[in-house]
Amino acid sequence: MAVCEIWDVRGRLDHPIDYAENPTKTANPKYTEADLQAMVDVMEYATNKNKTEQRFFVTGVNCDPTTARDEMMIAKVQWNDTSEIVCYHGFQSFKHGEVTPEQAHEVGVKLAERMWGDRFQVIVATHLNTDCLHNHFVVNSVSFADGMHYHDNKVNLRLLRQRSDELCREYALSVIEHPSGKKKPYALYQAEKQGRPTRDNVARQAVDEAISKSFTLKDFDRQLAEMGYRINFDPNRKYWTIIGKGWQRPKRLYKLGEEYTNDRIMERIRENSYAVKFQSFSEPQPQVKVYRVKGSLKNAKKIGGLRGLYLHYCYKLGILPKGRKQNYARLHYLLKDDLMKMEAITQETRLLCRNHIDTAEQLCSYKGSLETEMSALLQKRKELYSKSRRISGEEKEAVKAELSDISGRLKIIRKEVRMCEGIAARSDTLKEKLQTIRADEHEQQRKELMKNEHRRRSGRTNRPNELGGL
Repeated sequence: MAVCEIWDVRGRLDHPIDYAENPTKTANPKYTEADLQAMVDVMEYATNKNKTEQRFFVTGVNCDPTTARDEMMIAKVQWNDTSEIVCYHGFQSFKHGEVTPEQAHEVGVKLAERMWGDRFQVIVATHLNTDCLHNHFVVNSVSFADGMHYHDNKVNLRLLRQRSDELCREYALSVIEHPSGKKKPYALYQAEKQGRPTRDNVARQAVDEAISKSFTLKDFDRQLAEMGYRINFDPNRKYWTIIGKGWQRPKRLYKLGEEYTNDRIMERIRENSYAVKFQSFSEPQPQVKVYRVKGSLKNAKKIGGLRGLYLHYCYKLGILPKGRKQNYARLHYLLKDDLMKMEAITQETRLLCRNHIDTAEQLCSYKGSLETEMSALLQKRKELYSKSRRISGEEKEAVKAELSDISGRLKIIRKEVRMCEGIAARSDTLKEKLQTIRADEHEQQRKELMKNEHRRRSGRTNRPNELGGL
């Protein structure tokens, strides 16, 4: 049962190649140190030294894996390619326990040859680091044969899956007979893979909670409304839909899974009528722990500025404190928009706290220092490259090691520069969101107080006490 997907990659060509050739994922456990072969002639951002000391399940189609980046760039220069899409990154995943690493790699190479072998350069790498063996493909976006571009469209995706299924049948592997034919966005796929909340699983959480507290469709509708969702039960429509605040379009509930079809939702609500739980009138009082803290918080210094902004936003999202269980379905709709950006927001928060950055001026100064260091390292690396061409032996190995250290540091600097830019662009938006959230919370509290006051007054009676004369 092979599953295939493919995405376009914009920016740097070496990143997907490095990921595909990662030694911790592709290392062949059957080879001994005596069998290992070096991978050389790799430029600036191709495979690093740690990777070149091992033999991997890596094959090049129309290119050599050791010089794949250079060969792909030559093809781009040859055909004057200036497209933003530098390559395509795809994968082919197999059912757990169904194939051996050798067999998975063989199928992957044959798929690459049948799909792209006549016109495109491809790196095929089989990753062994998960229970399900899978192949990664890095495909040059431009053809070395005619300079034409590969297009990641529905027709080519269907063809990729078709040829993958043909190979699986040849190797007696299971095949998905009725695929959905629809591809998930890459950001959504990564979020689900890493267990981060997404719009769909937050919506499922909200629907599940609403069903658990409902006995009728009216109850169900009210519970979802409290969580910021609206349901359309239009009898003239075949499918019920759900839409959250901030969504551009509604989503059909059945697309959330088999448990969310019209009939199944009604069944789950009806089941609640037969599962009434009886509880004692007096709830056991939870034991209260008392902690005594020395000193006073009056003079404690509060964290403000950018650090305070990001820490408060992380608290609202449920990132802080660690280990806190957050009900994402109950989040404000503006916070739900950033659930898939939690990793980026977390990294930016860590950068601010690590470097004690509270103001825009401090952020700009820190970014400037990074850029200055990067310029110096680039100049030094250029000199070392020039020096490495004139030397050999142990001295050349020492220069290579120094170059590797510089490249590693440059990678960190570039990442932090991007985070600084992200903070500068995101901080004002976070402020506006928090102000809106605070205003909505105050309005909600006001409505609750008015509601409670109305109940209190309606429960009174103006009749005199009937027992007063006794």
